[in-house]
Amino acid sequence: MIPSCSEEHLRVWEPDDSIGRIAQEFECSQFAASLLRMRGVDCVSAREDRRRWISPDLDYWMSMVDLGDASEKARDLWSGIGEGSNVVVYGDYDVDGIASTTFVMELALRKGARVRYYIPHRYNQGYGFHPNVVKTIAKSGCPCDILVVVDCGTQNVDAAEMARSYGIPVIIFDHHLARGELATSDALINPHIDGNDLGRQLCATGVVWSWAWRNELAPREWLTHNLDVVALATIADCVPMSSPVNRAIVREGINEMRTNPRCGLMALMRGMGLDVASLDSDALSMRIIPCLNAAGRLELADLSMKIFFPSQDIDDHAQTLIDLNRRRRDMSTKIISDVEQGIAGDSRFNHVLFGEDWPAGVLSSVASHVCAMRDAPIVLAAPAQTPLIRGTLRVPQGVDAEAILSSISDELVSWGGHRMAAGFSVNVNNWAKVRDMLEAILANTGTHAEKEEILHWSPADLDIDAWRDAERLGPFGIGNPHPRLFCSHRGAVCVEPLGRKGNHVKVFVEGRELLGFRGDHLLHSNCNPSGWVYRPRINLWRDLESLQLVLEKIVVSEA
Repeated sequence: MIPSCSEEHLRVWEPDDSIGRIAQEFECSQFAASLLRMRGVDCVSAREDRRRWISPDLDYWMSMVDLGDASEKARDLWSGIGEGSNVVVYGDYDVDGIASTTFVMELALRKGARVRYYIPHRYNQGYGFHPNVVKTIAKSGCPCDILVVVDCGTQNVDAAEMARSYGIPVIIFDHHLARGELATSDALINPHIDGNDLGRQLCATGVVWSWAWRNELAPREWLTHNLDVVALATIADCVPMSSPVNRAIVREGINEMRTNPRCGLMALMRGMGLDVASLDSDALSMRIIPCLNAAGRLELADLSMKIFFPSQDIDDHAQTLIDLNRRRRDMSTKIISDVEQGIAGDSRFNHVLFGEDWPAGVLSSVASHVCAMRDAPIVLAAPAQTPLIRGTLRVPQGVDAEAILSSISDELVSWGGHRMAAGFSVNVNNWAKVRDMLEAILANTGTHAEKEEILHWSPADLDIDAWRDAERLGPFGIGNPHPRLFCSHRGAVCVEPLGRKGNHVKVFVEGRELLGFRGDHLLHSNCNPSGWVYRPRINLWRDLESLQLVLEKIVVSEA
């Protein structure tokens, strides 16, 4: 069903007199100029804003990235790796962890090193750099000349100390917030410690790739080819797309996937019926990335690692991930139903919900969905390995998830995350206390729903050339949202069924079609909208491109 919203929930931007000047200064269409104006661009700082917004140049913006003082020390340690060196890469089970593990392994293999990796089990061990794993590595009988930790480790003091006690050099590449006591390693590269704003906006894979680029650890051509994994991680970790570095990385990475895809990614796209030529950030975030994440959520992240390295069974590996993701979707649907019943029921817990039979690995994506739908903070928790319970916290904009867990950290076994998403584990015997504490905190956490910013633009005034020009502001994401457009409406609604089953519709507005997916309710509705929210997209059919306008919301008056 296509959702409705009131006019009060929208901030509608009207093109003004400045649009013409911006279009002239930036050599762009009036439509693109209107979107730039919404992003705070004017003609005063046109030169820098042009570099930031109009097809940002990777070379230029990479020269502006500062990862912190430890970058040079890590470079010196890395220079000691040579033919026959033994490297262990310790990663994380999400796409950013998998991608950064893959990149460091390939960087080490270029130097002729022997490489092995370790990714913790989400259910049995949970997030982070664990001392017991360091002990296993040290006593395995296989030498470890250097241990590289990616996408975690900043605050894993005990694990870093364990490595030090065994004489294993450790380099940590991380991007999580750094609070309290930090791990003492041979080199800790985390832009949140002493990097600049561009560095702090990178995902973990972006951090280690930028470190390799800035220190010239491999030829530029090779590094550019490996931007495919960096782009995947950047999109998956929802880092700001207002950053010109992130947009340049994603743009170049998608181009690599289109023109020279890894055989594993090609097998995954083929199995999902995706056309590699039309691959974009939406297809990656909605199709490819959930499949790569499914392995770590339900089984072992090693299944996703196999996608990035050639093998004879690559098609089977790809199909396994597709099947796992289908299982994840089914589980998520059930949990969402359970959550809705729990919230609707007569319970004093509206923000912290527990499911005895919920698979812990699936909870993060469900919590994100529930948080977005309710615009309210939510904790979902489930049993993990004895004697622990694992939980995931998601919060709307304006709320700091990491700070919430920090305030009760003394009650937790482990925890970590970002401002909008965090996870934790707690002893079973302490769960009731933690549950009460979290419910009290979240119930008293004020959220101020931000109005959705949309541009008032008639469908009749938008063509494929104008949209192509506006796409130079992409890729879109957090901080640089995909343009949503508004057109007002008066009079009767003209709707026709669409699709074989008739569950989609076409809504005719100002001489153009708006495609309403799952909008068949409009065929039998007496709604009297005051406007429509829609978004443009390019459709490729039999090598022919066309501009489609997709209906996203029905706007209704408060009265």
